[in-house]
Amino acid sequence: MRILFPAAEVAPFSKTGGLADVAGALPKALARLGHEVLVVTPWYAKLGGGASPYWVGDVPSPFDRGFEAVGVGVLEDAVPGTGSLRYAFVGHQDFRRARPYGYPDDARRFARFSRAVPSVAERLAFVPDLVHAHDWHTGYLPMLLARGWHLPPGFPGLRSVFTVHNVQYQGESSLEDAVRWLRLGPDLMGSYLDHFGRANAMQAGVGFATRVTTVSPTYAEEIQTPEYGYSLDGTFRSLSGKLTGILNGIDTDVWDPARDPALPEPYSAADLAGKPAAKAALARRFDLEARRPLLAVVSRLAEQKGMDLLVAAAPGLLERGWSLVVLGAGDPGLEEAVADLARAHGGLVGAHIGYDEDLAHLVYAGADALVVPSRFEPCGLSQLIAMRYGTVPIVRATGGLKDTVRHGATGFVFEHATSAGLEWAAGEALAAYGTPVWRRIQATGMAADRSWHASAAAYSALYESVLRSWV
Repeated sequence: MRILFPAAEVAPFSKTGGLADVAGALPKALARLGHEVLVVTPWYAKLGGGASPYWVGDVPSPFDRGFEAVGVGVLEDAVPGTGSLRYAFVGHQDFRRARPYGYPDDARRFARFSRAVPSVAERLAFVPDLVHAHDWHTGYLPMLLARGWHLPPGFPGLRSVFTVHNVQYQGESSLEDAVRWLRLGPDLMGSYLDHFGRANAMQAGVGFATRVTTVSPTYAEEIQTPEYGYSLDGTFRSLSGKLTGILNGIDTDVWDPARDPALPEPYSAADLAGKPAAKAALARRFDLEARRPLLAVVSRLAEQKGMDLLVAAAPGLLERGWSLVVLGAGDPGLEEAVADLARAHGGLVGAHIGYDEDLAHLVYAGADALVVPSRFEPCGLSQLIAMRYGTVPIVRATGGLKDTVRHGATGFVFEHATSAGLEWAAGEALAAYGTPVWRRIQATGMAADRSWHASAAAYSALYESVLRSWV
């Protein structure tokens, strides 16, 4: 099957969150199943992973009141199996900025990206069987395929899958602007594009896609409620018949304690001898007492992630006997609160404000437990990585955290998004620390298959059902 896979960020070329990890790993897993995949992503000012795309040339793309040129660059990626994988980079001045997004004109920028995807695929002689689009940045694409003009041969009416990674971000703009940018008929202003008088890219993707997925079964249920749906809960309820939750995986080639070059010593589920060496190295990095149980966080510092709950619970956690390491960046107020904790509790709390890939690997390996106190979490990858490294997750029961961590079996779970709930679960973990129960939890977590193989197989089956019939 030929799959067109547009995404706003793709690891290792660009990354601000979990979308990049999915868009980096899932296409590889699909290629290993024999599919031919073309990943399309913006050509940002800086590309990670040492990428240097081969310049193909400019192509005309319909946008606003005419056609505008976008550049096309290509990278080939050899993947074992019978499929193939290519990456196409869409070049335009709109994307040559310091970061992928976070600008006032983001809605327009990614309308341009969605409009350019079919033109780029045509330039590369790639006519897909279906399109798998991701989050609001590509939410206009299913609508363009269903109702748009100026599409290459093979694209009008093309079936699509749209994955919601985080419904909180929806890509809003004025209806008039969106219709003009996308060169659509005015009748679309009364379609799923319209959300209370505003153009909403997320709702357009959900409404016009053939099938809709989220990144965990529980999140698929949660977004149909007012608490988690961010005003789109009614849309999700009305379209629940085409909504499916498929758990993310992790790249087990990247996240493997037996072969991880960032660790002082390798280790595995069969032989954990190298894990204490990682803990000792992490304690030295932050000048912590290595004999205390070590709790860690690798996260965006945001209210959604429950980092304010962690800050509130930290004094109690330290009093109970934990040490704490925090790696992350985000909200300036939370960054300062974490830095204050480290300054006030020298020898017990270490903090690195920012992101460091090698340090993240060391934290996952060196910590005894990883805390993920999210208010909502569509899937979560950190708890999956932690389990693979024999680090016990302590999580709130929401989204993919609820689907992947079982209390007392693969980690510890608390129900309510409060600092008291977090302290309770951390206390349960501390009571098990150093006992056979702890070792059993580690072994169970490390034995679980967290690779993309099962997820890719589920997506492959979904694609086949999409091509067989309309939903």
